[in-house]
Amino acid sequence: MTQIILSIALAFALGTQALAQGRTGPLRIEITEGVIEPVVVAVAPFLAENAAAEEYAARITEVVASDLVGTGLFRDVPHAAYVSQVTDFDAPVAFPDWKAINVEALVVGSVTLASDGRLLAKFRLFDVFADAPLGAGLQFAGPPESWRRVAHKIADQVYSRITGEGGYFDSRVVYVEATGPKGNRQKRLAIMDFDGENVRYLTDASSIVLAPRFSPRGDRILFTSYESGFPQIYELTVGRVEKTALALDAESMTFAPRYAPNGRTVVYSEARRGNTDI
Repeated sequence: MTQIILSIALAFALGTQALAQGRTGPLRIEITEGVIEPVVVAVAPFLAENAAAEEYAARITEVVASDLVGTGLFRDVPHAAYVSQVTDFDAPVAFPDWKAINVEALVVGSVTLASDGRLLAKFRLFDVFADAPLGAGLQFAGPPESWRRVAHKIADQVYSRITGEGGYFDSRVVYVEATGPKGNRQKRLAIMDFDGENVRYLTDASSIVLAPRFSPRGDRILFTSYESGFPQIYELTVGRVEKTALALDAESMTFAPRYAPNGRTVVYSEARRGNTDI
């Protein structure tokens, strides 16, 4: 028995040595792609509870589906492939009909314009193969012009419940837009949704603006402006589009502001008499 074991060990060692001698360079493995199967989701057309909400319901449905599909983690089922249609927000879900077209997650929703003028949008999410809701239903409210943000919030909830990670569709980007010829650029502060839609201008092009930064809560923006003839820090409230100059030393130039994590204090650079300090 000992001789057999030694013979096997010797043969293995010789085979390993021969393999090593036959290879002239390092072993290289090229990975060309990963394989991720997207979750099959059906975003059923949101129901309009009254005639005034019909257009908003269609738009919200489109944005919710676009947000999810755009991540690459979801595949939306075309409405034409549905075996049955959602006609009542509160009706029981016909899970076999959705399983028949391999739907894994189902989103149903409804939209109404209330008597006070607010847009109300509610949704429910279902795990089709578990025959059960995935979390509680939620409702979002806001002025009609905020319909796109409402759609992003719904998509955030769907994304978070399915993936277990925080959604990011209700994010905004603040930036400086430069227009005009190279020698005469005009710059404006602007804000848009994460997908490039809903662009709004926060300043005019009367002065140079630089380096905008959101507060931790996203309700205020710090930026540098040359409105007074030299760089000075301003704070702008997003909802009201009101700006105020920070009460800093008038004899110095201030720039590169940042909010502290608590949003109550600001760190910035100050240039005075040839010296720059933080």
